[in-house]
Amino acid sequence: MKGCFERMKEAYFFDIDGTLYDNKFHEIDPGLFREFGYLQENGADLYLMSSRSPYEMIHLPEEFLNFPFSGIILEGGGAVYGNDLDLVDAWLIPGSDIKKIRNYCRDHDLLWRYSGPEGNYFNRKDDLATRTHWRKLYLTVPKVKEWKGDDVCNILIWTKDENQKQELQELLAENSAVIYPDCIEVRAKGISKENAIRKLRWKKGYQRVICVGDGPNDVNMISEADLGVAMKNACKEAREAADVVIGSVGEGGVTTWLKNRREKGIHHELTSYRK
Repeated sequence: MKGCFERMKEAYFFDIDGTLYDNKFHEIDPGLFREFGYLQENGADLYLMSSRSPYEMIHLPEEFLNFPFSGIILEGGGAVYGNDLDLVDAWLIPGSDIKKIRNYCRDHDLLWRYSGPEGNYFNRKDDLATRTHWRKLYLTVPKVKEWKGDDVCNILIWTKDENQKQELQELLAENSAVIYPDCIEVRAKGISKENAIRKLRWKKGYQRVICVGDGPNDVNMISEADLGVAMKNACKEAREAADVVIGSVGEGGVTTWLKNRREKGIHHELTSYRK
C-alpha cells in the first residue's frame, strides 16, 4: 500500500530572462529561493531553461548561480550543463549549415552571433546599437571573431526584413529555428527547449512537468508542459499557449505564484492574473 501514497514525480523548467531575472534592474526576487527550497523539499526537480550561452551566465546574482538546480539547459536546448557550468552534453550545428549562414550574412551585410562550448562571438564589431543593447541585457558582450570551424550550438541572425527571414528559413530548412521581430535563432535539427524536456521526462520518468516562460522561444515549451505558465509580461503567443498567466517578472510573479500554490495546496493553480 505504500506506493499508493507516493508523491507524483515532478519537474519544473524555468526560463531565466523575463521570467526569473529582471533584466531592467538585474534583480531576482529574494523570496524566490525560499519557494524553490520548498519545491525541492517536496521532491520536485528544478531546471533552468534558457537560450543564454554559458558565457552569459557569469554576471547573474551569486545566490542564483549557487542554487542546486537539477540541471541547467542553455543554448535554447542545445547544451546541458551541471551546477558548476560544467558541460554535460551538447548538440552542434553542422559546419556546412554555419557556412551557409556566414555566406548569407556576408552577402546581405547582416550581424550574427554564434555560441557554444568554445565561446560566444559576434561576427563583427560595428553594430554599436546591438552591442549596447546586449550589454544592458546581460552585462557582457560577445567578443568579435570570424567563425573558423568552432563548435556552435546556437546562432542569432539580426534582420527585420521578412523576405530575408523567409530566405533564411528556406536555406536552413533542416535546422530548428525561432523567429523574433528583429532576429532569428538557429539551432541544430530537432533541438529546442521542448525537445530537451521530452528527453528528460523520458530519462527521469517525470509524471508531471511544469514550464514557466515569457518569450517566443518558450511558446512550444509552455504548450508541451502538463502545466504551462506564462508571465504577465510574456509575448502574446506565450500567454495564449499557457494554462496559467501569473504576475510579471518585475513584481515577483513566479515567487507570488509559487507561494500561493504552497499556501493553498501544491496542486492549486493561481489564475487571478489571467486576462
